[in-house]
Amino acid sequence: MCGVILLAGPAAAERLPECLERLQHRGPDASETWRNGDLAIGFARLAINDPSAAGGQPFVYGDFVSAVNGEIFNSVPLRSRYRLELSSDNDCHVIPALLLQQGINAVTELDGFFAGVIYDQKNHRLYCLRDPVGKKPLFVGRSGNEVFVSSELKALDRVDEFQEVPSGVCQLNLLTGELTPVVTNTLAAHAGITMPYAEKLSHLRNLLTNAVNKRLPAAQEPFGVFLSGGLDSSIVSALIHAQRQNAVYYTLSSGDAEDEYYVRLLADTLGLPALRVVPLPAADELNALIRSLVHTTESFNPSVISNGLCTYLLAQAASKDGLKVVLSGEGADELFGGYHYFSADGPWQETRAQLIADLRNTELRRVDLTCMAHGIETRCPFMDRDLVTWAMGLRYGDLYRRSATEKRNKLILREAMEACLPDEIVWRNKVSCDVGSGMRQRVVGHLRREHSSEREALKAIWKEQFAERYPSQDAHPYFSAYPVFDDLIDRRGATHR
Repeated sequence: MCGVILLAGPAAAERLPECLERLQHRGPDASETWRNGDLAIGFARLAINDPSAAGGQPFVYGDFVSAVNGEIFNSVPLRSRYRLELSSDNDCHVIPALLLQQGINAVTELDGFFAGVIYDQKNHRLYCLRDPVGKKPLFVGRSGNEVFVSSELKALDRVDEFQEVPSGVCQLNLLTGELTPVVTNTLAAHAGITMPYAEKLSHLRNLLTNAVNKRLPAAQEPFGVFLSGGLDSSIVSALIHAQRQNAVYYTLSSGDAEDEYYVRLLADTLGLPALRVVPLPAADELNALIRSLVHTTESFNPSVISNGLCTYLLAQAASKDGLKVVLSGEGADELFGGYHYFSADGPWQETRAQLIADLRNTELRRVDLTCMAHGIETRCPFMDRDLVTWAMGLRYGDLYRRSATEKRNKLILREAMEACLPDEIVWRNKVSCDVGSGMRQRVVGHLRREHSSEREALKAIWKEQFAERYPSQDAHPYFSAYPVFDDLIDRRGATHR
């Protein structure tokens, strides 16, 4: 929902405007800067909470200068509890006020998603912050003789080295670019969930309802929902519809795709008030769109691109309708075991942990970059702090049922929401959005006309766009890896799920 850029070096002030301009898509409402000697901070703002000038960033509070991209859902309780005096209603302004009063360790009290910087003017220390899931991106690195921090790498005209900012708080050496961990802020699984299964179902419903409700914008603000007709987006849609009637539901379809049947079924069952069907691109539009997606995501991974095209087009439609906020179902498959049908002695725990850890560079990266390309903030209820920590403590039998005649996954999620959705959706098998919408078939056909594989075709585009900007870094896993699924991705076809 915004773009952050920091430069430290002799030409930082002069180069900052150009870098900030490259992040304007993340924050089309305003651009502001703060400078002090060789340090310059820029912020591209997507104004959602307190759109007045008082809600802008970089924000100076006491000795702290902050620029944070995010959404803090418990900002009002924190302000009240600690009697934080602020002159705006911007939820991110609570961060420097809280940390200045309570110390850097208080970052663990923040409930939301965030990534940014805080500069301590008094002690000349620069801190980088990132939420536990890593929903919002943030990088540090070197560009020539400058150290940078940025929401997106492509804000820089050259990146000589870089790394992702880890979750928690790190102190950044503004001369060397070295990060030193200060506060670890990760989500640990609840140990030993021993409540009876029926109580687990009820507790999960409550967690899901709370996760959705805290992500709803102000009552008068219209917002969107990305709906594929799969279990996860249908759950989010049903919980939203129970609270608000001013949501617009967006789905992607070729007119005869599998997903549209289930979307129509859900819309008719719930009585959704506004459904927008976004058409797939025509054949002569694909080349330009794919090239745009490689630039937007900085990736040549086939899954990131084909699924990214889906979210890119949905976000584009939401932006044209004047929206700024959408909700989506990302993260449920990773959290509740939706990709596999493991046996009890299989590596289900290790695989789930790896998928959750990789989310920041796979599905959440795809969602953030493709939606922010259109100035759309996407909120993901399944990535809620309370929901994630509780669900990570679930046992094999909560997630899977496997016998000679039946294979089920995401069991507890399906059964918890069974009363709210049509059975056909509750028990629908996983279908990737790019398959269910018909997008993958078109992308695979297009990319394999002149190349032996999708990855080869996409890497050629990536090199055209980024080889000079990221010299000798095409092997960096950030640009291409999807660790658990790369072998399957490289063997996939137009309909592989």
